Amino acid sequence: MPLTFRRFRNKQTGKVWEVPAGRYGNFLNSVKKIVNYVHYNYEKYYVLHLTLTVAENISDITCDHLHRVDTFIQQRLKRAGAEGKRIAVKEFQERGAVHFHILYVYNKAYVFPSVEDIAKSWKLGFVKITAPKIRMRLYKIVSYLGKYIGKGYEYESLNTKKSFTASQIKQIYKLSPNRLIEVIRRFGKDMAERLKCTYRKIFLEGYVMDEVMGVEIRKPFRELVMEFPSEWVYEGVCSEPF
Repeated sequence: MPLTFRRFRNKQTGKVWEVPAGRYGNFLNSVKKIVNYVHYNYEKYYVLHLTLTVAENISDITCDHLHRVDTFIQQRLKRAGAEGKRIAVKEFQERGAVHFHILYVYNKAYVFPSVEDIAKSWKLGFVKITAPKIRMRLYKIVSYLGKYIGKGYEYESLNTKKSFTASQIKQIYKLSPNRLIEVIRRFGKDMAERLKCTYRKIFLEGYVMDEVMGVEIRKPFRELVMEFPSEWVYEGVCSEPF
C-alpha cells in the first residue's frame, strides 16, 4: 500500500515539495509539536525510552492500558515538581505479544519512576527502561524516534497493526520554528498558546455575548490575527509506490 504525500509547488521556481500525509504525517506532526514545546518550556530536559510488553500472547490490548501507566508516571512527575511529554507506538511481535514503545521527555533529573514501580502499574508483563548513552540534543529526538519508536510505522499498510498516541500539546507548537518564534515574539508565549492555527494562518477564537429577541446568548467568533505569506501552492495528495 503506497505512502501518501501532500504536494506543493513553488510559485517562482516550480520546485515540488512533498510532505508525508495520512497517519504517518500525523505521527511526524506530533513529534514536531513535542520538540517545539520542549524547546520553549524546558530549561533542561531528559530523554527516556520505556518499553511495555505483554507477557502472554494477548492481542486485545488498547491504548487505555498505556494511559493507565502514563497517568501513574505523570502523577509521580507532578509530585516531584516535574512535567513530562510522551509519544508512544503500539507494536505487535511475531509471537502475538504487544509492545508499547514510549519516548518520554521530562524536565527534572532523578524523578522518573523505577522499573519496579511502573511494572506494578502495568500489571500485564515486562517493563524496560533505556536511555541514550550520551546527552541527546533536542533536534536528534526526531531521528531517535524514527529509528527506535517509529520503526515501520511509516508504511500505511501496517495501520491495522500499529497505532500511536501522544501528549496533548497546544496547536501553536505545530508551526515551523521560524514562524513559532515570530508568533511568540508578537503575542507572548501565554497568549500564543491560546491561539488556534493552520500552518500559515493564526486565529483568535472565543465567545461574545449578543442579544437576540431580548435574550442574551453566547456567540462564537473567529478572528484572523496573523498570516504568513507563502511561495508554495498546494496541489493535492499524491502517492508513491511502496
